[in-house]
Amino acid sequence: MASSLPLIPQFLEQFIQNFSDKRQPEFSHQITVNRHQLYILPTRHGVAYFIVLLLILFGSINYEISLGFMLTFLLGSLGLLGMIYTHQNLNRLNVKIGRAEPVFASQNILFPLHISQASSTSHPNLKFLSETGQTITAHLVNKPTTECKLPFTTTHRGYISPGRIKIYTEYPLGLFHAWSWLKLDSRCLVYPAPALQHHPLIFTDESNTGQASSELQGVDDFFGIRQYHPGDLPNHMAWKAIAKTGELQTKLFNTDAAKRVSINWNQTKETLDLEHRLSILCRMILDASEKNIIYGLEIPGVSITPSAGLQHKHRCLKALALFGRAE
Repeated sequence: MASSLPLIPQFLEQFIQNFSDKRQPEFSHQITVNRHQLYILPTRHGVAYFIVLLLILFGSINYEISLGFMLTFLLGSLGLLGMIYTHQNLNRLNVKIGRAEPVFASQNILFPLHISQASSTSHPNLKFLSETGQTITAHLVNKPTTECKLPFTTTHRGYISPGRIKIYTEYPLGLFHAWSWLKLDSRCLVYPAPALQHHPLIFTDESNTGQASSELQGVDDFFGIRQYHPGDLPNHMAWKAIAKTGELQTKLFNTDAAKRVSINWNQTKETLDLEHRLSILCRMILDASEKNIIYGLEIPGVSITPSAGLQHKHRCLKALALFGRAE
């Protein structure tokens, strides 16, 4: 992986990062960037710019050209002024990280970043770089705050933290590269990647017994809430949940969820590796939830009673995500 700093080899960048860790605050949900945590280096264009200025200066001295001296000092002042603006574009910025929604393994986590400022100055062309190499650009112009979502590539399940986030800018002239590293405290739950192939759901005997028929008491018996599907009746919409989350959701009644399935660890082949077996169980949970079926989950060390709805789905997927891992 190449260095993310201009003109700096990778081994030296690691040394700079270790040095900066001693000057950075501990992990926090909110960080204000100050001049003690800011670093600045010339870019390749900046180095070439000042080399050209030196050549113009030496030529002006050799041939005693007054206009050459004027051009050299004018462009040199412009370059130094650009360095000040580049540094101040990051100085005193306040960055706060929000909570990311759970995703499945191999999907991108979107960590929400809230950028604000204490002064009324503009801060355009702010860039954020995640540890996995994704970059997002934000502009704080003519407003006190702005938001962006930093993508972060996931490769495994469990809780994922963004780690060290680099904020940098080369505004306005691209001659200097100013940056700082942010240690923002947040984490996102990553579910196992669902298997591509659908697996048959095994219905329990309770689906045809008196216990199941006792649940068929009409649509007045509220059971839970699930995501909205096209064709759902308007009078079944969960308006309170919609107002709270902003997502369309439908009330689930016992008559809609009379069938029961058991999602069990033993339904997967023992010859498969751990992650493959979890992927199969994840697919079975998604299929059961999509079909409005009551389901329970049985895996080693975890037993979740049959239920339905979004909360139950999240609880089962969370159990798979954290299986064999510490919270």
